[in-house]
Amino acid sequence: MKTNSLQFKKSKVAVVCATVLSVNSYSAIAADELDKKIEVISVVGHKLTELSEENNGGALGNRSLLETPFSVDVISLEDLEIRQVNTLDSLFSREASVSVDGSAYSAFGDTLRVRGLKLDYTQSFKVNGMSVNSFSGELPYEAFEQVTLIKGATGFMYGMAAPGGVVNYVTKKAKEEAVSFDFGMRSDSVFSGHIDASTRMGDNDEYGLRVNLVKETGDTYLNGGSIDRDTASLAFDAQLTDSLFWTVDIIYNDRLIENSWTQLSNSLDSTDSLPKPINGTENIAVDGTFDQYENLIALTSLKWEINDDWVARLDYDHSKNETRWVKHLSSLLNSAGDIEIGLYEQYFDVEYDQVQGLLTGQVNTGSITHNLVIGASYQEATTYRNDGGIYGRKVTRGYATNNLFNPVDIPSYSADLEKDIQMAWVDTQSSIFISDFISITDKWEALVGVRSNNIEHTPSDYFSAYHDDYSDSAVSPTAALIYKPDTNTSYYVSYVESFEGQTSFVGETYANADELLPPLESLQYELGLKTAGEGWSVTSALFRIERGATLVTDDNYLVQDGISLYQGLEFSGALEISENLSLYGDFMLLSAEYDKTNTQIEGNDVAGSPKQQVTLQSNYNVASIPGLTVNLGGKYHGVTTVDSNNNWELPAYTIFYGGASYTTKIAGQAFTVIGTVDNLLDKEYWANSDSYGGLRIGEPRTFAVKVKMDF
Repeated sequence: MKTNSLQFKKSKVAVVCATVLSVNSYSAIAADELDKKIEVISVVGHKLTELSEENNGGALGNRSLLETPFSVDVISLEDLEIRQVNTLDSLFSREASVSVDGSAYSAFGDTLRVRGLKLDYTQSFKVNGMSVNSFSGELPYEAFEQVTLIKGATGFMYGMAAPGGVVNYVTKKAKEEAVSFDFGMRSDSVFSGHIDASTRMGDNDEYGLRVNLVKETGDTYLNGGSIDRDTASLAFDAQLTDSLFWTVDIIYNDRLIENSWTQLSNSLDSTDSLPKPINGTENIAVDGTFDQYENLIALTSLKWEINDDWVARLDYDHSKNETRWVKHLSSLLNSAGDIEIGLYEQYFDVEYDQVQGLLTGQVNTGSITHNLVIGASYQEATTYRNDGGIYGRKVTRGYATNNLFNPVDIPSYSADLEKDIQMAWVDTQSSIFISDFISITDKWEALVGVRSNNIEHTPSDYFSAYHDDYSDSAVSPTAALIYKPDTNTSYYVSYVESFEGQTSFVGETYANADELLPPLESLQYELGLKTAGEGWSVTSALFRIERGATLVTDDNYLVQDGISLYQGLEFSGALEISENLSLYGDFMLLSAEYDKTNTQIEGNDVAGSPKQQVTLQSNYNVASIPGLTVNLGGKYHGVTTVDSNNNWELPAYTIFYGGASYTTKIAGQAFTVIGTVDNLLDKEYWANSDSYGGLRIGEPRTFAVKVKMDF
């Protein structure tokens, strides 16, 4: 598809090739000591101090992680930089509670799983706390300085969404005048350039501007695969008055993947075993398949500090996701590795708008302090689809057959749908909410809150032939109690109810494809600890999530029946063993089973949920070579049940990764070289791709190297 897929690419923003962010990312160099030494900061250093960092908690307002009665993790710019993060898989390689269902270069959007629960690409991903449609899966990491993961049900905090959690991307902000360039290469021969420029203006530096430009192109590790990506982001801020602060963020990303392999539906007989895995470089994609996502995200925020106690904030975001693809809908037929190849061609766009108003303040009633957050939110998603085929798509079943171990030549495919996009339906969600953090004493704090949600689904005249209008409402309460014996420790117990908005349809592979299922309700109970000391930190949480279950019947209908019950333990800890050596460890133990169903799967393990996952990362600053840092880590993926009938299990496997960075100076400027390797031992493995038996081929060993200069 090297020719006709490119016709869908629109004119792109001119991109300057070069670099990655500032040296501050993982090497803090004092300007007046640049000629004397280079101080290398531990890559896991942020884990030791993150409990004091603020988190955007939606209806909770901005609170430190220590004071947030839910499990929260932060991935810093230092970490993004030194591990050369470029996919969701690499982003969360240290997070034991996270599984990634999508491959690095092709996915169906909902590719992230937290505590065994899938996230929702329409509501579970935020930028600066505001919802964006993330059907493309991957966002441009060069635009962000931090990624926050809130684990578990977040219905009260952010509205209707899947109960696995919320990923919030925080955009880079303008700082002092600085320019950074980098140039990199990644397996197989993907080249990238990046420039990051920042400045502050005005008599008192009251205006700030930061621009990031990226070009990435070349052949991926998949045989015959390629990528072509252009990214541009802009961040502007202005201190308009002493009490009025304004920000604007714009992100543009155009990402084309050609000849990409997605996943395999499981059509094995229940007596068949899984075939042995193959190396991740093998590509059985049909020539002509492609994924193209063109994203625009624009956000603006106005913050008014009314007085010392009260702050008002108004936020608006607009995002647009234009999607063009020819994907595989292929099935694994037997243990010998035979597959039947189907192709799925579709063009559609989604425009997303959200406006939110917040009023936060403090009221004292005697000795008790009430920290209030009062707000309202409205969001509207308009979906446009091509008018060719059913629901603007073309599905070709039985296009060809192939074999995992003895691949044969398959005829190329050429897309032929008309590109006449028209409005298909509109989804809206509106809510009002209030929360109160009650400071009872210096050591005791309580949270009470409630959010009222309304959703509506309205098809256009053309698509009303397939389904009716849909509307519903739900109330999501939350309550928590926090005990803080000292300034660095908190114990908490919390409860929250969450609902999943009707934002998607039953998938193409089921007999009731495109049916609208009602919102699922989830209940979450959590007991946790967060504490930090000199050179160490520990967080831990016990959780129980009860979620309505979605099952596949014997006649291939996707239905809701009973609940899926998730119970587990999370623990993470960071330790500075010495001035130069740091360790970070993370593990999750999970029991997930179907309960209260009327089917034969009662008591079975929930498909796609790992029984345990463990990560460990070390970071060492080589004292004898100032500026040199090495790191080594690994993630153990426990046994995972493939299907709800529990016919198959994916064996446990461990993926190791490592890297090194060296910072010095050339002509008085900081110069850095970074090298990383993922899947260090080139482990071959099957990975999960959905909750209904799907499989994907694990990524192979890959390397990345880049050089960068800071001015």
